[in-house]
Amino acid sequence: MLKQNQNYGCGMYAVANALNLPGFATPERLEKSKNGNRNGQLSKWLQEDGNNFYIEVLYFDWNNKKLPETIFGYKATGENVLFIPLLFEVKYTENGLQHMVAGKIDKDGKLYILDSLRPEIIETTLRGMNEIFECVFGMYHFAGVDCGEYVSISYPE
Repeated sequence: MLKQNQNYGCGMYAVANALNLPGFATPERLEKSKNGNRNGQLSKWLQEDGNNFYIEVLYFDWNNKKLPETIFGYKATGENVLFIPLLFEVKYTENGLQHMVAGKIDKDGKLYILDSLRPEIIETTLRGMNEIFECVFGMYHFAGVDCGEYVSISYPE
């Protein structure tokens, strides 16, 4: 898991960690992240690297502080699928700074959080996200540009 040593670049690190793409995090992109970056920029970088997918919103509510119960059933599905890579927009404290973390959810609904500011991977659930972070207001997955299908991490064939 890539770690950040500064107070910017969390989106870049989250994408790299969610997709197991350490080469996604470059010094040039980190420099461009100093003023923040949005999902559009992160998606553009994915495509510049030859990936035919983008970041798609699953849930977003700036005014809500927690993931809604209706989303707790989301999990990986499909033949040979191990995980669905996810991104979350969170805050550690109600008045704190916005932060993006990576996640990987399996077929049982276990969620593994890869937070570039924390030393270890956290095993939880979508419901548990609401206990770990003061605010969880965004959840995203990756979708194919051509087909809109979600991106998954699968068993090798």
